[in-house]
Amino acid sequence: MEDDGRFHVDDRLVRTRNDDLSALEEVFGAPKLAAPVSAVTPDNQHCADIAVALQLATEQVFIKLGRSLRAETGRRHLCMAGGVALNCVANGYLAYEGIFDNIYVQPAANDAGTAIGAAYLIWHHRLGHPRQPITKSPYLGPAYGNDAIEAVLANSGLDYSRVEQVESATAQLLADGAIIAWFQGRMEIGPRALGNRSLLADPRRPEVTDLMNLKVKHREAFRPFCPSVLAEKAADWFELPEPMPEIADYMLGAFRARKDKAAQIPAVVHFDGTSRIQAVRKETNPRFHALLTEMDKRTGVPVLLNNSFNDQEPIVCSPADAVKTFLKTRIDYLVIGDFVAHKAR
Repeated sequence: MEDDGRFHVDDRLVRTRNDDLSALEEVFGAPKLAAPVSAVTPDNQHCADIAVALQLATEQVFIKLGRSLRAETGRRHLCMAGGVALNCVANGYLAYEGIFDNIYVQPAANDAGTAIGAAYLIWHHRLGHPRQPITKSPYLGPAYGNDAIEAVLANSGLDYSRVEQVESATAQLLADGAIIAWFQGRMEIGPRALGNRSLLADPRRPEVTDLMNLKVKHREAFRPFCPSVLAEKAADWFELPEPMPEIADYMLGAFRARKDKAAQIPAVVHFDGTSRIQAVRKETNPRFHALLTEMDKRTGVPVLLNNSFNDQEPIVCSPADAVKTFLKTRIDYLVIGDFVAHKAR
């Protein structure tokens, strides 16, 4: 790695389109594992060490490239795309460096993110079309009204009722310890659940992470769960750069929980003291914001554990998807549109 962050990938070692990994195995002194690591043990500690080393190198590249870009361009704002831009830990370290006034990563920042940038480049710079008003809402997928939702619920075998104040009712269930499948409005884009296709729980309960994995997620115990927090109160709970970078809106930055607050939300603070937060704004997602507000009224904590509404499959999209996943898991309640549903007793 150069001082300016530039680096070279040796194609003789990194053969991304080839199953022959012998060169990398020789470099790392370890064979490729036959199965993913579900728990770190003395037998696979070397794999965890390699992963940490690669992460630390990635963070250094981010910071050095960031400084070089700022010096070269003089720009105060940074926009990133591509799969590596989903590295929330590296994004957080870059934000803390204060190199840029703001860092923006659009929520679907995989290879598609690069394609979007190319399309904008051609539209504006090559074809000369004027810039269009920018929407940064991640809620661009399909939505379903109460009539369509009830048509699915009526044939599901679930007990359900329509609730006038669904945010208030849901907040009470969460405060009482329930795990909620929350299905509202237009589906979010990208790999993060951002409050419209989410599994929610009370972050004050340390046991909730084990319950979430037991009842639905079935994933590695070392993977952290993430918090959604009222945007206007986020800085009270997390150490955020000022102004708060936009990566915080999309669960794309890991930030330190404040020491006087971390003990109150143990289910969403990782072992290193950080959390991959979603700052929820009223103007972007009024219903999810209202739910967090109701939670704050009941518990004094404007935070919810938020995970994707799925079980080892793509995030649910339609009411039928939601009911199917709910039925095969041990989630306590499905809150979908204005309806609260549970399994028939």
